[in-house]
Amino acid sequence: MSEQLEVLGKILARLIREKEQFEKLLENPVDAHSDECVRRAIAGTELLIADVHVKIYKLSADDAEAAADSGQDSRPLASWFRIIE
Repeated sequence: MSEQLEVLGKILARLIREKEQFEKLLENPVDAHSDECVRRAIAGTELLIADVHVKIYKLSADDAEAAADSGQDSRPLASWFRIIE
């Protein structure tokens, strides 16, 4: 599962960078249509970021449950956060 968390962490980092790029485009709007397109792109990116956060949380919880069943100590939220740093 750690491979999946690593991939999700990379996806999350990429989405965050893309959102920041979209936000920079809003600083100097070209026209109303472009501005609206960028706002929609940001909204879509925020939804994807939220979805990835949910998937990471669920995978981390599953990973923690599996570790608890095997008697290992696990810190699910710390593991995915470390991946995206």
